[in-house]
Amino acid sequence: CVTAVCVIYPDKMEFVPPGFSVVRHYQPNGGKVGKNEGVKSKEGDGDHGFTAAPANMNCFSSRERVYLCYRRSREGNPITGLICLHPSKGDLIPEGYTVLERTPRNFLADLSAKSEHPVFVAYRQRLENLECLRPW
Repeated sequence: CVTAVCVIYPDKMEFVPPGFSVVRHYQPNGGKVGKNEGVKSKEGDGDHGFTAAPANMNCFSSRERVYLCYRRSREGNPITGLICLHPSKGDLIPEGYTVLERTPRNFLADLSAKSEHPVFVAYRQRLENLECLRPW
């Protein structure tokens, strides 16, 4: 299950952290994907061919690329909810959610990459593994 998420800015020299994968967008062959960005499926895998590319969360803007990454693990608390928050529209953090505020290199984790109206990701985790909260 997915136990962690992060936002990265490749244009600021951020890379997918070790153990994480980038969220990908899949489309049928012939879709518009940048040169060397896509990964074609193998013949005979039942998908009839597709192109996969990292899903730019800031695709409606000409600003820098923003990618969402995730980590799968059998250890840790699974993420059970993921939402976008628009503070400029008055969105409040729902109870039980945590806002993803910073990238791995400590940039502001704004999905809209510095637009007038920032967008943040918030996630909810099922707290089943509480051993890490015990005092030593």
